[in-house]
Amino acid sequence: MENSLKKNEEYEVEILDLGINGEGIAKINGQVVFVPFALPGEIVKILIINTKSKIAVGKVIEIIKPSEDRVNPVCPYFKKCGGCALQHLDYNKQLEFKTNLVKNNLKNIGKIEKDINMCVSSQAYQYRNKCSIPVVDINGETIIGMFRENSHKVVPIEKCAICGDYIEKIIKIMQNYIKLNNIQGYNEEKNIGLLRHIVCRKLNNQIIITLVLTKNFLPNSDYLINRFKSEFKNFSLWININKKPTNVILGDEFKLVYGENAQTDIMGLKVSVSPASFMQVNDEIRDKIYNRATEAISSEKIVIDVYSGAGVMTGITSKKSKHSYGLEIVKEAVKDADNLAKINGIKNMTNICGDASITLPKLVEKLDKSCVEIILDPPRKGCSKEVLDAVLKVAPSKIIYISCNSATLARDLKILFEQSNDYEIEEVSPFDMFPQTAHVETMVIIKRK
Repeated sequence: MENSLKKNEEYEVEILDLGINGEGIAKINGQVVFVPFALPGEIVKILIINTKSKIAVGKVIEIIKPSEDRVNPVCPYFKKCGGCALQHLDYNKQLEFKTNLVKNNLKNIGKIEKDINMCVSSQAYQYRNKCSIPVVDINGETIIGMFRENSHKVVPIEKCAICGDYIEKIIKIMQNYIKLNNIQGYNEEKNIGLLRHIVCRKLNNQIIITLVLTKNFLPNSDYLINRFKSEFKNFSLWININKKPTNVILGDEFKLVYGENAQTDIMGLKVSVSPASFMQVNDEIRDKIYNRATEAISSEKIVIDVYSGAGVMTGITSKKSKHSYGLEIVKEAVKDADNLAKINGIKNMTNICGDASITLPKLVEKLDKSCVEIILDPPRKGCSKEVLDAVLKVAPSKIIYISCNSATLARDLKILFEQSNDYEIEEVSPFDMFPQTAHVETMVIIKRK
């Protein structure tokens, strides 16, 4: 059916549901219209701003009848900055939305009918321990901000509601530094400008600040160090060199300007954290997930942690397992995992670098298959078909799948269950790793029948 709706037309519509990105859904003459920042049950006047063959996008120009679940957004940049999508929705209703999102993806994509637990709640604001802030040149003016949704246009900001107060302090210091030293932000189209990103991470009482530059030189670094000293008792300052015309934030080269490598404690593990280390952005939910995964594995089993990253999960499970193996394709992450085992004196932990579809079958050839349990924690794109095939060849007694994308999770579960009748789902638990956004972390515990 062709879309009969025209751009710049106005309509009064009822919002029927929320879409996977948290946008309202309406229908006009049977055609679906996505309406960002509108809530189910609301009557709104919208302006059609985009049309495609079967769908359209509308912009709210008036809320005629608001939802009882609507709340006032905390952040002054909400709707402008692309970081949050749900600040206008009551937090308990956000948890319901995410629970239903996971359930519907399992049903519609995975063909799995399963009761699931309610999404585990988090601190609703100031939960992020890491933030990457673009710095751009706009008509000769250097701007610190956040990208608009689905664009490379930057909205100037001075603070962030889902990060801690440390972000506001760092932005203020950097604004003064940029002005005093005439620092040019990055122009992506021309690939010019010195400062591309400010990447900040908070670990307990430590702050890691990384400035992404196009040159291996930070002007007037002493001034900057002294300003950070006035705000933070414990911090490190790094520069990262990224000369490539790319939207990838970090380059390969890091240089420590001040301070030392940071270290934190995660569930009793000492973890050394470099600016390049991957860590979950929400400490509270990370610990809840690790605790549940540890409870789920069986004592004295062999645990294989696939997509193991810097080895935190591998290290945690080693306390309960007979032996824990971490499989990871990124060399730097494997080095971090080896260092984690060393500084914690873990003897029953082995990290293997390589493609899991190759390393997993080779590893299991040497092990007692009846004792193996597998943890899968892939990136958003999910597991490769080859990795899923390798998992089934191993035939573990239990699979714990941790996912940051319930759509690819559902797809992968469908593949597993289509290829084997030997398994059943024991538990599905969503976790709110990213409050105020439409993203949700999910853990599925699968056992052999």
